[in-house]
Amino acid sequence: MAQVGLATIKDIERGKGNPALNTVKKILEVLGIEIDYKVRQTI
Repeated sequence: MAQVGLATIKDIERGKGNPALNTVKKILEVLGIEIDYKVRQTI
């Protein structure tokens, strides 16, 4: 449903994955969870 590979999901569940933000967003969308994040700009 999230169009993410099964191996990627397994790695995330095992704590071995380092998914891209876009991948996380796809998974959370399917689960009906929203994510709020802030980007801090450093000078």
